Amino acid sequence: MDRAYMICHILSSLDGKITGDFIRTESTTAVQTEFARLRSEYHADAWIYGTTTTMEFLHGKKAVTEEIPEEEEEPEEDFVARDHFPLYYVSLDVQGEVGWESGIFQRPGRPDAHVIEVLTEETPAAFRRYLQKRGISYITAGKYVLDCQIVAKKLYRLFGIRTALVCGGGVVNWSFLRQGALDELNLVLVPVVDGRTDTVSVFEGSPFAPGGDPVEFLLKKTELLAGGGLRLVYVVKNNTD
Repeated sequence: MDRAYMICHILSSLDGKITGDFIRTESTTAVQTEFARLRSEYHADAWIYGTTTTMEFLHGKKAVTEEIPEEEEEPEEDFVARDHFPLYYVSLDVQGEVGWESGIFQRPGRPDAHVIEVLTEETPAAFRRYLQKRGISYITAGKYVLDCQIVAKKLYRLFGIRTALVCGGGVVNWSFLRQGALDELNLVLVPVVDGRTDTVSVFEGSPFAPGGDPVEFLLKKTELLAGGGLRLVYVVKNNTD
């Protein structure tokens, strides 16, 4: 395989939600410990998140860029600040919004990770220069819309990433699945429902990644978890034919 193996590792309520009030319940708290354990056991080289989740981690901080002088060359398409780092945080940020201060992502309870921003050709050059000055790696994948196959291939070729966990949100998960760049689904169910219709589901379309034909999975493994949780491991059927 000439690309990273992509696993969607996600925690969900029984009604398929990945955000909402169910996150704060006792049942969810118990299963989250198991969810974190499973994430560690994958020994993945990278974790992939969408812009919304990353902005939440950084408390909404946005990048403040400076205009590039006309005599200065345009930043290159891809920039590798650190290769073969023990762990990477891959941020899908095609608009060039996230206000990183450095190339290392730090969060309590998690190992340090080098940041890779994923952009498109339309992401402003000023944002690329912003990333370079802070020692943040980036790759370009697609012209207007994110090309998830290119993401998987460049992560493998430029950084040596063999296994990556796609951690949401729903549009990110669907984009990788719909474009044939998702190989496996590790779905951890929490014994809670809330019935809300205004929260995010495991897979969701968008104007840029609309719904299409149904995608079938093959069940690979089931596992009962502490706290009443259930782990379901699937492989994408089309990827096994």
